[in-house]
Amino acid sequence: MELLNGVTGFYIDLKDKPPKNSLKKFKVHSYEAARTYNGELLECNDIDVHSNFLFSILRISNKDIYVLLNKHYPFVAFASSVNEERIIFVNDKELSLFFSAFYKILDAESLNGRLIYTRKKGSVLIKNDNQLNHAELAQIAYWKPITLGEVLYNYWD
Repeated sequence: MELLNGVTGFYIDLKDKPPKNSLKKFKVHSYEAARTYNGELLECNDIDVHSNFLFSILRISNKDIYVLLNKHYPFVAFASSVNEERIIFVNDKELSLFFSAFYKILDAESLNGRLIYTRKKGSVLIKNDNQLNHAELAQIAYWKPITLGEVLYNYWD
């Protein structure tokens, strides 16, 4: 999985400014997913300025599942738990089928894959495929994420 420029939400140079996803469309998709599977949309949240992702919480078959959308790229992941310390990524076959019509689905195995890097004078050299900009590399050096998921869905400020 390649880490694209701006996926963390950080940039200095305007040429590195990442695109933005639509909260309105994500809310509609989340509501439709809940309706399709006879569930309920419990929450759809974008108010956390310290995260680089939007999320909704769906209750389907008496099970709550988080749907995470990176704020900058159409990458969706599913989680059983989300907090600032840790996100527990899961796979969901039904929701993957629904959301794949609109977004690229990232599986739990890929998100739990290791971020491989070496430290280099206040920054890092990433060995995983990436197009990350200098501001993002500095954030990785500071926050020291272990997995790809921690880069793609983070609470960095």
